[in-house]
Amino acid sequence: MISANTQTSITNIENGTKNKLQTADSPIHSWYQFVLGYPPHLVQQYLSKFEITRHNIVLDPFCGTGTTPVECMKCHIPNYGIEANRMAFFASTVKTDLSIDPSFLSEELGFISKSAELSFKRFKLNDSFPLISEFDSNKKPVALDEIPSLTPEQIKIIPAGFISDKPLQKVLILKAIINEIEDKKIRNLFTLSLASLIVRRAGNVGFGPEVYRKPAKPDVDILNYFISNSNQMIQDLANFKNGRNITQIINGDSRNIANCLDSTLLGKIDCIITSPPYPNEKDYTRSTRLESVILGFIQDKKELRSMKENLLRSNSRNIFINDKDSEYVKEFSSIGNLANEIEEKRISLNKDSGFEKMYHKIVRHYFGGMYLHLKSLKPFLSPNAKLAYVVGDQMSFFQTYIPTADLLGEVAKSLGYHIIDIELWRTRYATATSRRINENVLILENTR
Repeated sequence: MISANTQTSITNIENGTKNKLQTADSPIHSWYQFVLGYPPHLVQQYLSKFEITRHNIVLDPFCGTGTTPVECMKCHIPNYGIEANRMAFFASTVKTDLSIDPSFLSEELGFISKSAELSFKRFKLNDSFPLISEFDSNKKPVALDEIPSLTPEQIKIIPAGFISDKPLQKVLILKAIINEIEDKKIRNLFTLSLASLIVRRAGNVGFGPEVYRKPAKPDVDILNYFISNSNQMIQDLANFKNGRNITQIINGDSRNIANCLDSTLLGKIDCIITSPPYPNEKDYTRSTRLESVILGFIQDKKELRSMKENLLRSNSRNIFINDKDSEYVKEFSSIGNLANEIEEKRISLNKDSGFEKMYHKIVRHYFGGMYLHLKSLKPFLSPNAKLAYVVGDQMSFFQTYIPTADLLGEVAKSLGYHIIDIELWRTRYATATSRRINENVLILENTR
């Protein structure tokens, strides 16, 4: 449980820093983060508000890179996470597994470091090489015979300019060396460290309101970053090791909870703390595309589409011709009127791109998908279970205001949930309108 003093400090965080990782929360959470995620102190706030203890079970059905599962794990609260994005699923899985013995990791890091140095020098790749004396490894290093490469199919799905040639070569060398490690859990830990390096150091990717391409970095030193980041991960493991696994992460589609959770959990989930995608034009797969492709989680356009099909429909790049989620909310006049307003604006503005023609469909499919989610979730909830959904109002579609929390509350109420409150979490700046719009927490209670 969180102390009253901590709760007060959470409440008093200024709006501008409310969605930022606090220094005290950085262990484990900072290993790899999704730019569109929410911070650990929000999870702390609602675990406390709902009086959740280690005797309860928590679920995050849109768990991203694991903020809710990691925070529950730190509090020794049994929990589950569901995530359809393969890179985010991998990150959550690694971040919630404390069963690795940290004593073996430094030796493996020494092996990776020395092997990378030998390989870089063989291929005349410059870098800031660490002092070998810093590492104590009895494992014989390897020097690669050739620089690994991506397939033509993989290259096609990485946005142009997201990484330069030399940094990519270095990353692929590190990946190949990490793959020499036999123990899968240890290999996964260093792979996650490499994912962080790709985003924060090697790539030319920036994150503002949208994912964008930064000026190209023809070359960049990466080894010392990788070693420093990996060492911090090893230290975090040593500090938080608790000897038992109380978290399970599932790669699945949260519009059908029965396909994700075991039937033994029927009626046993006491708390939901989550943030589903918002209805806007953010392609959530693009935010993790670079590392997803380089690390092999997506091999080609077919696999990318397959992953998108398991995601909640929230943008024009994951709407498909056979989608039928909208059918489940066709009786909701508020949603239908909003979608019609967006389509009427498109016509009046003479906007006729393929993306723009999908805007009204996004709204219908989004709330239809959330209807399916909430309906399939209900049998797994305990009586009077508490739910917190972090959702942002939107103005992405021709500046049409979408009160996401209000509409989602209406959908939930139709399924028998009780709306406790809609709490303002923070305000966000909308670049399209130069206005600040609300990000709210919709609080629900399960009723029988």
